[in-house]
Amino acid sequence: MPAVTLRRVCAVVLASALLAGSGVPALAQEPVEPPSLATAVEALAVASPETSPAGLTTAKVRLPVCQVQDIRTRYYKVKEWKKTLLDTNLKVTRSYRPWDLVSVRRANIASTGQVRKRITKDLRALAAAARKAGKPLAVRSAWRSYDYQRSLFDSYTRRYGYAQALKFSARAGHSEHQLGTTIDFSVGPGVPLSTRFGDSPSGKWLARNGWKYGFIMSYPKNKKRASCYTYEPWHWRYFGRKLAREIHESGQVPRRFLYTHFESAP
Repeated sequence: MPAVTLRRVCAVVLASALLAGSGVPALAQEPVEPPSLATAVEALAVASPETSPAGLTTAKVRLPVCQVQDIRTRYYKVKEWKKTLLDTNLKVTRSYRPWDLVSVRRANIASTGQVRKRITKDLRALAAAARKAGKPLAVRSAWRSYDYQRSLFDSYTRRYGYAQALKFSARAGHSEHQLGTTIDFSVGPGVPLSTRFGDSPSGKWLARNGWKYGFIMSYPKNKKRASCYTYEPWHWRYFGRKLAREIHESGQVPRRFLYTHFESAP
């Protein structure tokens, strides 16, 4: 490659790497039981350093370090839900609230929570396929309001301290649950959330098939550096079947995909 062209390519790559992100979402919900304090302890215990494939060269945009910031995410409107990136840096405001929340029971799956109406068709199909495969699922937690998430995070802070709470819980405005398109799954009604879900028959089935119905695991194992949070095999965000397939085929965690394709895009 000519030296001039090589310098231009390097300059473009360097400029892309210096791009920064902005905002994150969090919001309201009806009371739904969140992860237990015991689950929080377990999540911290199993957390391990992120591992990266050797020679990985696909990422052209450098992900911002997971810090404690309050930057409004770029796509902060409810109608932009597919592109909205929430992490420890980016957030949505207290006023973010989906207008089409309905009972999760509409999807014919055990739950007492709410989700956006737009996801119920695919959630119903997912639940039906899981039952047919003999791997039933239940919803432990769905939409959460800004105020509910704040009280949840505060309870963890009182129990474990602020620094520890940041490792496994989102601050108000930063939780994907506020979007109304994120679900915590369990193997049955009333079953506490646990990393053991990932090793259960239902959890393994969901890991193999969730993307086919529009759902992607937000916080995979050994990806804390990229996702900002410890392993949560129960936490799945709905993107719609087309975008979920793209994220799945990219092999990237949702945070990296969203940052590269939307948050930092020109």
